[in-house]
Amino acid sequence: MIDDDGPMETIRRQGRRLAWLMAGAAIGLAVVLLVFVLATVATGRGMPTGPQWPVVVVPSLLLAVVLGAVPGVRELEVTGARSMLGADGELLIPRRPRLRHHLQTGAWVALHLLVGLLVAALLATFVPTAALYLAELALCRPLGSGVVLPDSAAGRAGAGLLAALIGLTSLLAWWPLGAVLARLAPRFLGPTAEDRLELVRQRADREAERTRIARELHDGIGHALTVVSVQAAAARAVQARDPEAAAAALAAIEETARGATGELDAVLALLREEEQAGAPAGPRPADLEQLLAARRCDGMELRTRIALPPGLARIQHRHLTRCLAELLTNAQRHGGPGAVHVDLTSTEGRVRLEVTNPLRREEGSGAAPVGPAPAPTPAAGGGRGLAGLRERAALLDGTVESGPCGGQWVARLDLPLLTEGEIR
Repeated sequence: MIDDDGPMETIRRQGRRLAWLMAGAAIGLAVVLLVFVLATVATGRGMPTGPQWPVVVVPSLLLAVVLGAVPGVRELEVTGARSMLGADGELLIPRRPRLRHHLQTGAWVALHLLVGLLVAALLATFVPTAALYLAELALCRPLGSGVVLPDSAAGRAGAGLLAALIGLTSLLAWWPLGAVLARLAPRFLGPTAEDRLELVRQRADREAERTRIARELHDGIGHALTVVSVQAAAARAVQARDPEAAAAALAAIEETARGATGELDAVLALLREEEQAGAPAGPRPADLEQLLAARRCDGMELRTRIALPPGLARIQHRHLTRCLAELLTNAQRHGGPGAVHVDLTSTEGRVRLEVTNPLRREEGSGAAPVGPAPAPTPAAGGGRGLAGLRERAALLDGTVESGPCGGQWVARLDLPLLTEGEIR
């Protein structure tokens, strides 16, 4: 990702990352000292040396992992990763942490403390040692660095260059390390597959509730239209002989229509996904096979390759069906004559859907690269099109790409694979 910030903002960001690493170093040092004291008390001897160093190092790492299960630690790490480390990925503080959340948080805490201690060790040892050794080389006499001074001038020049390189590398090591940790933060502190599934289920519940509201609204609108029809007929019947009654009927029509319009606008504002303008009426197909069969009955020439794994999560199956229905509708409306190719497969833990259809002649010829779809202008009827597809894909951490390519319109949907066994 290209950094468009100015130099001062870059310096401030790197300063915050260094402070975050130093905080990890301080906590890591406290953990190591605690383990050292406990080991000393338990053994009755001093610090283990030689091959016994794992007696302190390994328990220190385990204690750091255990810290991840302490309430509030994930909140602190997420806040620090966002505000100090500058992680721009999706981070999550779960309402009901699971074992996987605790393990991920523990691993992140251990990594935070370990990298912080590494940076602190480089700054506290290698940097001053390199500076002292450079001073020794300049004065041609030892000052306590413990590094042997070369006898020849060429040797001292080479040693000085190496010392300067080691010192500079140690001084700036936190810069790339902080950038790497900022990239890794969403992997440790981001949502799991279970979290994404829960979000999908919550959205499905909201959609079901909104559908119920829409049905109730349909009943209300139907009643309003009935009233309007009766009053209009009455006004037409009496307009000549009783203008006052006709005016009253027209006033009733106006009031009823205003109330119905307000109710309709309120519900439409709640619904995030409206039906595509002009889409065929009737219930949507329940699964992929029914969808494809229905489109073939409508006269669409389909060439399909469907290869999905057994045990695909039902909610993802419905998600794929809705996305495919949208893409086929676009192909039917805006594509040229010819077969529509549907390729739905899974590989390496991903589900990939590709729909290819001929372009209309007036929409252009020649090849253009397939890339991220631009935000479409909503149709007059309110259809959401590719914008709705991107929302559905983003909900499951997926992507949508579309564009002309060699006289064809190609739309690709890429999603993480969810199976029933993984989401229980």
